[in-house]
Amino acid sequence: MKKEEREKYKQQMKTYEKLGALKFQKIVFGVEKLKYKLIKKVCPNYIRLFDKYYDHKKKKAYDKATSEKEIKKISRDFTTIKMVRRKEFYEEKNINYHMDSKRPTEIYDYLKANKQIHKDGLTRNLLTIPLLIAGVCVSFPYAIPLLVVELINTTINFECINIQNYNICRYKISRDTLKKKEDKLIEKRIEKYDDVSEMIYKTMEHKEDLPTPDEILNSIKTSSINKDEKIKQLKELIAQQIIERESSVKEDNNGVKVYSK
Repeated sequence: MKKEEREKYKQQMKTYEKLGALKFQKIVFGVEKLKYKLIKKVCPNYIRLFDKYYDHKKKKAYDKATSEKEIKKISRDFTTIKMVRRKEFYEEKNINYHMDSKRPTEIYDYLKANKQIHKDGLTRNLLTIPLLIAGVCVSFPYAIPLLVVELINTTINFECINIQNYNICRYKISRDTLKKKEDKLIEKRIEKYDDVSEMIYKTMEHKEDLPTPDEILNSIKTSSINKDEKIKQLKELIAQQIIERESSVKEDNNGVKVYSK
């Protein structure tokens, strides 16, 4: 990146910071932490219920599909949604605000998508507020409390857009470094876990839903000559994931950061 472009993004970040990006992000992270702890306490079967809800949505999407290609895309999309939700639930992090240390460049798409959601919300707020003000003027019942709620939502949407603008600038400044880091990590993981990763992928490819650990293990046992080595790889991969997850949560608890890693 050219020096001029880097300085431009740094100046934009200072503006977003003055508008409250980092201060409001601390609130977002605090709410996030409370949200996941509450979900785990009140609804320990959250993932199962989430899967059931999205299986219903997937079935409705299938009914509207007009081609095999569209059906495969729907299946991939809903599988991705389930995997993302599991990641968020177990790591207690919203994927729209935290960078994955193994795939740091994927955060950019999530930042843009989340920003667009809040932009749409802000547009609705700005259309609704004048109507509620008119309602207050004519003494419409509940107009005042509704207006207060809408003003709060407006502030939240504005600040969330501001946060993502800040994070997008920060990402762009470090994009080249992150890409090199990601490529090296991918290369190392392919070298170390290539065989078992391919086996997991094939198991997922031939299933409508996410495979269970037993199904992955059985796939290795029934279709692999070097099954002992692949089972060893699978155990190492799981152990590494646990270490990374615990490390990630601990790091977050020590202080709020723009990115988790």
